[in-house]
This record gives sequence, C-alpha cells and structure tokens, in this order.
Amino acid sequence: MSVERKAAASTSRLGARGVTRRFGPVVANDGIDFDARRGTVHAIVGGNGAGKSTLMRILQGLDRPDEGSVVVDGQPVTFAGPADAFDHGIGMVHQEFMLVPGLTLLENLVLSHEPTNRLGRIDRKKALRAARELEREAGVELDWNIPVDKAPVHVRQIVEILRLLYRGADVLILDEPTAVLAPAQVRELVSLLRKLRDEGRTIIFISHKLDEVMDVADDITVIRNGRKVASLPSSEASKEILAEMMIGEVLAPPKARDSKAGPAVLEIKGLAALDPAGNQRLHELDLAVHAGEIVGIAGVAGNGQDELALAITGLGEVSAGTISLGGSDVTRLSLAERRKRGFSYLSPDRAAEGLCLVAPIRENAIAGHHRWPEFCGSGVLKRKAIARHVDDLLDRYNVKRGSSDLPAGSLSGGNQQRVAVARELDGDPKFLLACQPTRGVDIHGIAFIHQCLLDFRDRGGAILVISEELEELIALSDRIVVLYGGRRSGEVARSSAGIEQIGRLMLGSTA
Repeated sequence: MSVERKAAASTSRLGARGVTRRFGPVVANDGIDFDARRGTVHAIVGGNGAGKSTLMRILQGLDRPDEGSVVVDGQPVTFAGPADAFDHGIGMVHQEFMLVPGLTLLENLVLSHEPTNRLGRIDRKKALRAARELEREAGVELDWNIPVDKAPVHVRQIVEILRLLYRGADVLILDEPTAVLAPAQVRELVSLLRKLRDEGRTIIFISHKLDEVMDVADDITVIRNGRKVASLPSSEASKEILAEMMIGEVLAPPKARDSKAGPAVLEIKGLAALDPAGNQRLHELDLAVHAGEIVGIAGVAGNGQDELALAITGLGEVSAGTISLGGSDVTRLSLAERRKRGFSYLSPDRAAEGLCLVAPIRENAIAGHHRWPEFCGSGVLKRKAIARHVDDLLDRYNVKRGSSDLPAGSLSGGNQQRVAVARELDGDPKFLLACQPTRGVDIHGIAFIHQCLLDFRDRGGAILVISEELEELIALSDRIVVLYGGRRSGEVARSSAGIEQIGRLMLGSTA
C-alpha cells in the first residue's frame, strides 16, 4: 500500500453512529456504529434478518434512522433521499439490476445524464468517449452497442458499476454482487473492485459468501439481530470466526453420506423448451434422477435452467422430447396431476410463487395437501387436525413464529423458506425439484435445509437441485450436470467435483 493510500485509508468516508431503526415493535437496527475507510473494501455480513438491508437503505437515503445518524467524511448528515446521497458520492448496485431492457449498454450508461451538443441533442460521440475513458480506468473492454438484453450477466453488472462512476460516485454499495456469476467472472469482479479501491474509491460489499468476503475485504462488520457484533480487519478474521459471530454458535456441517441410487424416478429424453417469448432456450437434453440421489444443475443464469424447471413442473412450454415420472409420461400433465404422482416443487421465488405471504402460515403449510383425507372430509376442512399437524410440522422444521394464524409475510425470509421446505417434504414425495433452495437464507438456515435434503435423499427420495451457488451444489450433489447455451456441456461426479472445473464448463469449455 502506498503512503498516499495509507493516509487516505486512515480517514472515514462513510459510516454510522448509533443508528437505530424501528418498525413497530421490531428493532431492525439497534445502535449500529461502523466506519468504512476511504479507499478500502468494507464488508457487511450477517444472517437473514440481521438488519443489513435496513442499514443499506439508510446509507443510500431510502430510509431515515429513528436515532443516530449517517456519517460522511466524519460529519453527521441527513439525506433527503437517494439523490441527496448521490450528491455526497454514494451509489448502490442492487442485487436485481436496474438497467433498462431494449437500450444499449451505452444508452444505459448515460441514461438521465446524457451529454448534449450545442443544439441540445444527445452527443453520442461524447458519450462513447466517456465510456472508453471509464473502460480504461476500470481495466475492462465492452461492446457498448449491444442491447443490454443480449449482454452476459457479468457485463451488465460491470455496466451498473461504471454507471455509478460516470455519475460521480466514489462510494459504491454492492448488494450480493457475485450471486449469479461463474467463478471466472467472480475473479474478474474482484479484480475490478481491487482496482477501484486502489484508485481511492470506497466499496461497501454485502455478501453471505464468506470465502469472497475474506478474499476481497479490508475490513469486516458483523451484524446479528440488528446489533453490531464486531468490526475488525480481515487479517484478524477467518470464515469460522465470522460464521460464529453471525449466528452466535459454532455450526456443525451437514452430515453427507454416500448415495445408494435406485431406479430412475425422473427421466428426461430429448427435451427442448421455449421461454415465455417463444425462443428456444433448452436443446435436446437427456437427464435422469434416481431414487436416493441428488443431481445438481449448474450454469450461469440464462443458460436454460429456468426453462428446464418450468418444463419439469408443467408450467412452461415443451417443444420436443418427453418427461417421465416414476415410469409414467407426464410431459403434457398439469402441475396438479404431477403432484398426484409424487412430484414436489420448491420454487425459487417464495414471495411470488412459493408462498402466499398474506395468507396465514397454517394455510401455507398445507397448501396442496388440504384435500388429504386426514385434513378434509365431505368437502369440509378438519381444522383441528390441520392445526395439530401444522404445529407439529413447523416445530420439527424449527420455524420461529408467534402464531400459525399470522400471515406468512410476518416471518423472516429464512423462516418462510423453512415453511416451504416443510410443506414440500411433508408426506415423503417421490421426487423433489428444488430451485435455489437456500436463496436469501442465512448460514444457519442453509445448513438446516441442506440436512433436510440429504435426509430426504437417504430415505430414497430423488432430488434435482438447480442453484446458482456452486458450493451448495458440490456439498449436496452426487452428480452435477452443467448447462451452457441450453445444452449439456458436461457432467461431474461428487468425488471429482471442483469449482474450477465446473466453472470452465459453465463458460462453455469442454476441458
């Protein structure tokens, strides 16, 4: 580190002093203090519901604290809104990108801040010069003329970051920036962040991937239950220390056992599938999942995983091929008909599809099972039997709740996912399609859900896991099938599975 950078890094660029934020009786942030030093990467880590999102909203000017203040360059400030925060040099790249479909990368870069000529018209040459200058500054090369819809995910993310730089931000808040990237793309992003840091910018890095936190962060703040547990240099931290701080205990890893695969439960032959716009995204796929086996599907987002899931559930359009479940052709059957044959589905979007957040927890826990004879007779629900069953089920899955009559939306994201997992494994189905099974779940919840899936496999269940988390796929899967361009680019066995090898297959390499 240069003398200049050492001097700069000794000063606080952005921080918080005693920030408290309440929502009714819930204290989301409780007296949080932290300082992100100028020219450093400062990671914010914490479990599900720890208060990270609320704190980031306050730092970005989307919310205001009830007590305490945001501190910029050592001085307390009150933001009138995100534009005010931006005037102080603070910008954020959200997990869900904010780029406009249909516009080119260049048009997205300068959107709302377009350079103009003397006639007041957009000066495209000036915009392109600015883009090229940002390229040189960041050490990247982009084709600015392609529509954002055609750009790979990691390129869109780079454009989001460069757009903040174009508008003058020198504090970048990145929310789970590696969630949808392949390993090689993660390395590119980390290299970019280090370069920006070395040029004097301050980066707030929000992530639950502790390997990446340890790799990129200079300082780390851990939040648990709305309170700061610790702020420390990364040189004094480890994955184990951070995990214990995040959950308040030492976490035992799930107990994986060797698979004893039986007959095929799901069989896919020559499957081709279309996206909602009618474009073919999946091509001539063959796949089998056996009883007592977990098969993982890996791939960079947009390579046919979504279309595969929709085809298996019966919610998408199959243009060719067949899908069999337990020896029966279900290709043209509805999801309800597939469920009758032992199919179960864990949706990647629990808020919009997996659960009804305004409905009671109890109703969510038996949705799809409410016609079982033990719950329904002569068209009338047996409410006492349902209540007993649901309370026992949710207790077994450690769902923390006030009452099962409360809306599912009253639960934390991790507890919502436990409700969905409990429901889908209730009754021991033959086959489970688990899409992003631990998305938005903290490390304690991840370990619990992984163990539930492994236990189901050991009881003879067949599971297909589609996940953007390579470590998750390696931890769970007996085999990993990789998709690239909607085609099968390779298969890796658990005994030889490595992130680098899978990452190469995700980018189309056959080596």
